[in-house]
Amino acid sequence: MIEQLKARPWSIHAFAILLLTVGLHALIGGLTNLDEWLLVFEGIVPEFPWSRDWTIVAHCARFSIVCIPVAVVWIWGRRFARTLVTFFTVLTLLALIRALADGNAPIDAEGIVKTALIALACALLFTPSASRWLEPAKEANDADVFD
Repeated sequence: MIEQLKARPWSIHAFAILLLTVGLHALIGGLTNLDEWLLVFEGIVPEFPWSRDWTIVAHCARFSIVCIPVAVVWIWGRRFARTLVTFFTVLTLLALIRALADGNAPIDAEGIVKTALIALACALLFTPSASRWLEPAKEANDADVFD
C-alpha cells in the first residue's frame, strides 16, 4: 500500500488535496448556514419540500460528487476522470465569467478563489507526471495468449 502511495506523482496528490479542500470548505460552509441554504435550495427547486434535514443531505451529496473524480484519479488513475474534471471546470469557469459579466451581484471573492483553485487542480492533471499516471493500462495482446 505504501509503495502504491509513493508511486503517485506530486501533481496527483496536489490535485486531490486542492479539490477536497474546496469541497470540504463548501460542505462546512453549507452546514454552518443551513437556514440560508434552505432558502437558496427552495429558490432553485421550489417544488421539493425542503427542510433542514434535506439541506444537509443536499450538501453531503454535493461533497460526494466532488469526492468521486478525486477517488477515480487518485485511487485508480483513470484518464476519463481527467476529462470529467476538465468538463466541469470549464462549466465552473463559464458560470463565473457569466456572473461577472452580468454585474448584477457584487463580486464574490470567495467564489473567484474557489474557481481558481478548481482550475489549478484541473491543470495539475495535465502535468507530464500526471499524464503518465493516467495512461491507460497496457493490456496483453490477444495473440500473446497462444504463445
